[in-house]
Amino acid sequence: MDSLRDDEAGCYLATTESSSRYWLDLDRRLLRRETSAAFAGTLRLRRDGEELDLVEVVDCRVGHPLILLINLNLPGVWLTTRESTPVVRIERLHKPLIRP
Repeated sequence: MDSLRDDEAGCYLATTESSSRYWLDLDRRLLRRETSAAFAGTLRLRRDGEELDLVEVVDCRVGHPLILLINLNLPGVWLTTRESTPVVRIERLHKPLIRP
């Protein structure tokens, strides 16, 4: 796939230039990000590895930064923008990797 829109259904895995992986469950509006082992000490973001509420996929296209609006469930903070290095691959998953 070359792109992913916010209004699509299903589960996807987007991999970035830094080898971070973003699991996106558009049916349940969930996100999980994992940093590659090579960059774990320098590119770690708040709540990596946890399931987060996905508010909107703003931009998900190969060759462009992944831009998401997410809810970190922090008091007084409704949403946060998460931007990645450019996306190198988008794969549709046949079953969710995020637990129901």
